Amino acid sequence: MTLKQLEAVYWVVRLGTFAKAADKLHTTQSTVSSRIQELETSLGTPLLDRGKHLSQPTAKGRELIDLAERMLGIAAQIRATVGDPRALSGVIRVGIAEFIAHAWLPEWVVTANERYPGVRLEMDVDLTRGLIEKLGSGQIDLALLPGPLKDPGVKQTSLGGVQFAWMASPTLGVPAGPIRGTDFQGFPVLLLSNKSNLHVILEAWFESNGVAIRRINRCNSLATLASLATAGLGIAYLPLENHRADLQSGRLQLVDAQPKIAPLEYVAAHRNARVEPLIPLLAQLAVETSTFPRTESL
Repeated sequence: MTLKQLEAVYWVVRLGTFAKAADKLHTTQSTVSSRIQELETSLGTPLLDRGKHLSQPTAKGRELIDLAERMLGIAAQIRATVGDPRALSGVIRVGIAEFIAHAWLPEWVVTANERYPGVRLEMDVDLTRGLIEKLGSGQIDLALLPGPLKDPGVKQTSLGGVQFAWMASPTLGVPAGPIRGTDFQGFPVLLLSNKSNLHVILEAWFESNGVAIRRINRCNSLATLASLATAGLGIAYLPLENHRADLQSGRLQLVDAQPKIAPLEYVAAHRNARVEPLIPLLAQLAVETSTFPRTESL
């Protein structure tokens, strides 16, 4: 029995297919299958029910998975606590919200490369719902995204809060003073697509304030929304810190909409990482790197 054999059966059960397990372990499906067959031969019992679309464990397989997770976790703990962190290696798939990608992500990547030179980061920029789905399905190992997440099986740590604000080009003619939500009805509004949690927050804000928007244009990029707002095509809800220069130059103006919306908290989220010490280490590095104003840890 070897750790590689235990890894193979663990990830097939965890991710559901040989293809996903092979991708996770950076090997071929035939190698994963061979390792599991060797383990089944050495134990004298089948571990997987291969007759189904997804690879499900047998009764003995379920018993093994619990034990395998402990053993792989101990091996990971040894590497993390006894070994040199610079010797850690592997590929970590990280899902990233666009705003983080344009904020402190480069510094995080530079520091991660320096601390863990044997680690390769594969980054996927997406909207909130897409990142949550990928984290749940095992397509990504770590997500840096708006939260908090409702999934109790996800470990999440606050990266701080970001204050967004309504903004528009002065050419749009939005009143300079405080306005109520119903005043939005006279102007087009620019929103992220419904895969963003900001979309959900703003839709709830509109509903609670009795707002029926005349026209809504949606896209999946904050940078594009800012460009459209600057061109006078609507009111957009944008990160305040990123657009102070635009506000000072007059390219954009603040829309003082009432009531105010609370800052948006961002989190580093991952599932149980007992078998992968790199994931919590990189999550903690994100906490150290984040420039967002701190909120209480989750």
